Amino acid sequence: MMPGGHLATSIALSGVAYYASRSLELAAGCFAGGFLIDFDHYLDYLVFEKQWRNPAPSRFLSYYFNFQCRRVVLPLHSMELMAALTILAVFWPNLFLIGYLVGAAMHLALDVLVNGEYALKHAVLFYLFAYRTANGFSAQRLINFKPRTSSTKPFKDFFTWKHKLK
Repeated sequence: MMPGGHLATSIALSGVAYYASRSLELAAGCFAGGFLIDFDHYLDYLVFEKQWRNPAPSRFLSYYFNFQCRRVVLPLHSMELMAALTILAVFWPNLFLIGYLVGAAMHLALDVLVNGEYALKHAVLFYLFAYRTANGFSAQRLINFKPRTSSTKPFKDFFTWKHKLK
């Protein structure tokens, strides 16, 4: 799913969480897990793609929307992290953490459903950090995209539901 889809669904989830609980902490956690989890894409871009000299948001979005990445580490998009955080939430039932888990579960489920349809070679396995590690975090081994240069409006593309393939 594209960031705009995650933004819209995270705002909706946060609104429902706040309406149901009157907890800003729970609502903020839902937003963080549903949308801000994608910060690891930017981390990958800067650290693993070695693009720290091109940190501008427009350059980052264009790089990803044109499928130029070579490595896909994405530490926050990990079932192992979700399991560890779930165990932590059992022993430390913090509302922000619970909200984060709910938001991240929604985010990952939407990623599997939307991206798994056309982008990922193994939709569910992709979200196992161990699977990405075993594949050397290689974008070529993990995703179905080929580099392209057709996305010239990264901020407009940000608000689409899913990648437009040509």
